[in-house]
Amino acid sequence: MSIPEELVRARHLALASDETAAKELLLSLMPRIEAADRDDWMLETLAQLGELYLVRTAYDGVREAASRIRACLAVYSSILAGTASADVVAASKLTTTETRHLIRRYGRRAGFLETGLAAARGDHEGAAVALAALEDHDVEFADLAAEHTYLLTYARIVCAEALCHDDLHVRSIPLWNTVIDYIGRPTNGDESTDNLLVLGGLGHARFCIETGRLADAEPWLRRVEARAESRGWELATARARLERGAASWSAGDRAATEARMYEAYPVIARYLRADDVSRCWLFFGLTRLSAGGLKAADECWENAERHWRELGKPLQIHRILLQRSWIAIFRGRFDEAVAMVQQARECLDSSPRSSWLAYARLDDHLGNIWRAEALADLDLDGLAHPDDDWAAAEARYRAGAGTTRAEAGGDRHRSAMQKLRRAADLKVPASLAVDSVRYSVTDAEARAQWATCVSAPLLAGAFAVALEWENTDLVSQLVEYHSARGTFSAAAPDPATEGWSSVSTAPAPIADVDELALVAAGPPITDGSGLTRLGPLPPLRMDPTTGPVLDDYRRLAVERYGQCVTAAEAAWETWP
Repeated sequence: MSIPEELVRARHLALASDETAAKELLLSLMPRIEAADRDDWMLETLAQLGELYLVRTAYDGVREAASRIRACLAVYSSILAGTASADVVAASKLTTTETRHLIRRYGRRAGFLETGLAAARGDHEGAAVALAALEDHDVEFADLAAEHTYLLTYARIVCAEALCHDDLHVRSIPLWNTVIDYIGRPTNGDESTDNLLVLGGLGHARFCIETGRLADAEPWLRRVEARAESRGWELATARARLERGAASWSAGDRAATEARMYEAYPVIARYLRADDVSRCWLFFGLTRLSAGGLKAADECWENAERHWRELGKPLQIHRILLQRSWIAIFRGRFDEAVAMVQQARECLDSSPRSSWLAYARLDDHLGNIWRAEALADLDLDGLAHPDDDWAAAEARYRAGAGTTRAEAGGDRHRSAMQKLRRAADLKVPASLAVDSVRYSVTDAEARAQWATCVSAPLLAGAFAVALEWENTDLVSQLVEYHSARGTFSAAAPDPATEGWSSVSTAPAPIADVDELALVAAGPPITDGSGLTRLGPLPPLRMDPTTGPVLDDYRRLAVERYGQCVTAAEAAWETWP
């Protein structure tokens, strides 16, 4: 085969996810290319290698490939600029037009690698700058238009996925909209276009699943799976089945989740995709836990944690640590659970992309541990004793009916009340901070999804702790707070605040959305009708002899998470 034909074959192998064979082929071509003294072939080889390294998270290789491409193009740019030495000019066999063509084509290829590298490193601002530079609007060479569109779309997919990996789902929405608009059009059906369909469809489907839009995800997953099967791309087929399994779990279908994971895992493991392997183990653990298999679930999540540690993903590590801590809680080993939460906090501290929402959820989970320890003091039937073996712990877990047997007024009861107080000090401020976001979302569907998927679990935990603490005053205050869902005003909409509101319209139930948080802490906004005003609630007073409800907990929400749950307005008096 000629070198150009070999380069085409390497590209075919890469699209089929056989990166190892593609890399070996490309590396074997380099001596022949050097002997032929063809810079264009060498640039193509480096560009393909860089893309392979980006897919396999070998980021030093991506940087090296981009750097070598830029160094070579700098020489040709010096020729065009008239600053190259005479021997360099003499060595070049390209015309001026061919030189400009070479610089334009492989400058874009290097730009794609630089964009992908910045996104993968979590430098989303740098990735946005590199993506803007890649979108150069240069139409001098019509034969490069299709490749340019491919690179732009691929770069947008990479940037959007990186944002979602860092829980910045809202910021990814414009990118996903552009990607879906392109891959949803009729195409010529070549390999590169199908690759974009598969990558974009998978990424967008995962975004939809993680943001509660299961109905939007399913058509894309079926389309991706069908296209991948027709191409014989077994890894892409397996990844589509993984996402369908994730969607099944979100829909509450344990059997379908397990079936899809069993279909996907062997292929994904064979192709050594560590992130997807970890996600398979995560869902395996969830299905085992739902069947009462504590030991099997812990082993699955231990495998998931190991793979995510190999990738060096602090946000993913922190999530799996919180998940694993539930096993320690069910076994009555609360010190182990607290240690895992502390490790999770250290992961958040080490990540530049962690935010107040992640810390709020972590504090809420620490409150869960205090609550569970209190329930253990109350002799909750479903919790194991710390010295129980796995079999005994699983038997207690399966047989638990949620009843407590401790006598009121005893030492164990008093100890439990103190621990529930500590749980409330963690859970109530966290729930108020997270729920404050709900009042910033003007879109009714988005607001309902945030309330259901994010606010409701935390508020339910706060209510549960207050009830178990036997603190009727706190329960009453939470009821009063929860009943005050919004205020009404006839004021005209403010265009500036409407601009903030537009960022908040997409549902992002598990996302860390700083934009929403900023709105929640800011002034009230309108939905454009001039009727419903959304924003932080004013202080609520339900008793003329006491201060505002939840006043101390609201203050803690500000101190811990920077979320102003209370508007600087006159207090509402809610008594008759």
